[in-house]
Amino acid sequence: MSSQGNALKPSPTINVSQWLNSSNFSSFHLLIFFLGLLTVTCDGYDLFVYGAAVPLLMRDFHISPAEAGALASMAPIGALVGALVFGPIADKFGRRNTLIITAILFNAGMGLSGLTHSPSTFGFWRVVTGLGVGGSMPNMVALATEYIPGRNRFVAIAGLLSGIQVGGIAAALLGMWSFPHYGWRGVFLFGLVPLVLIPAYAKYLPESPTYLVRKNRFEQLRASMRRARPGETVASDAALEVEQGKGKVPLAAILQEGRGYSTVVFWIMYFMNLYVIFAFTIWLPKLIMNQGYSLAKGLSFLLTLSIGSIAGSFLAGYIADRTSTRPTLVGCYVVSFCSVALVGYTSNFWLLMTLVTLAGAGFNGAQNTVNAYIAPYYPPSMRSTGVGMCYGLGRLGAIFGPPLIGILMSWHFSYRATVIAIALPAIIPAIGVLTVQERYGFSYKLTSQKKG
Repeated sequence: MSSQGNALKPSPTINVSQWLNSSNFSSFHLLIFFLGLLTVTCDGYDLFVYGAAVPLLMRDFHISPAEAGALASMAPIGALVGALVFGPIADKFGRRNTLIITAILFNAGMGLSGLTHSPSTFGFWRVVTGLGVGGSMPNMVALATEYIPGRNRFVAIAGLLSGIQVGGIAAALLGMWSFPHYGWRGVFLFGLVPLVLIPAYAKYLPESPTYLVRKNRFEQLRASMRRARPGETVASDAALEVEQGKGKVPLAAILQEGRGYSTVVFWIMYFMNLYVIFAFTIWLPKLIMNQGYSLAKGLSFLLTLSIGSIAGSFLAGYIADRTSTRPTLVGCYVVSFCSVALVGYTSNFWLLMTLVTLAGAGFNGAQNTVNAYIAPYYPPSMRSTGVGMCYGLGRLGAIFGPPLIGILMSWHFSYRATVIAIALPAIIPAIGVLTVQERYGFSYKLTSQKKG
């Protein structure tokens, strides 16, 4: 798809995907990174705030661990629907507009959760929150992938997604301050605050190049291209084209042209790792309390988990950018399994702190790196759909993980057996990533074309 040049004189043609991919990291990319970081931080805050509040919710709502686990699955259920619905919507109507809508949904839903007085109403607003989370995360990753230079992509996406852990730190610290004075409601009401940032999204976030070309908004695209490579000129008569596949229906296309096997492997990898992340994160404070520690100590472990996750995300992204992604991911998944499993074999405070830090570095380093690994596997025209499907179907792991662990706790499974049940699925993605067929990926083909 391209703009129309002069019929009498051939116009120069610019491949926008390659132009953006070969740019140097600039203030424009930093702005995208910052706005994306804000989005992901809100998502992370929502994830961690439930785990921080679950002991108080169980007390105030008079619910069992199994019921608390079921409530924990409400947001992931919404996220599943949101990812499946908002991915295709963004591919058709633009990523920026979709991101604004989903940001309003998850922040409003989180805030209104704090005004509820029954488990059922609380669960409803958690589903609304999840709808926004499921729609925002894959679209933000897809948009950043389109604009951030290829040489910086892994570390930038990993850094952007470390916002999950920044949100976790905020949830733990706010919980430590709020719980003794205001109970659990205050930490949810705080979720309304980011709504004031919506105008900044509308003003500063660029739109997807694929969408702009499809809508013939070439001047807007040229402006974004000049911002991506300041000091360089984009000729006004240049024909602009984007790599976007063959125009097939996105939902069907992600499984075609050799991508089917790897796409299914991606779904399994997401499922297993999100199972571990959500089960461990949501139940960590309660598990620590069951070992005789206070709620404040439980929250300190949640804080440590977040800090370890940030370090792991940047380290994994850095290694993946400079070496190879697959060994990086395998290492992260193995660290995740070993450290989570070993939590069940000690009650020593400092050893637990070390293991929890490594666990966060392992499973969140893996998740943030795999997000950057998967997005460029798909052409831009179906990228939101491809990432959204991975994120949405992978969310089934987040849906099943917390309730399953809650049931095991209600059945009085031992502390060690419960922790092992959290850790075991981390082995599966470590094997799965080794079987991905990279030769069918869009980024591989694009690189091959440039070399050719």
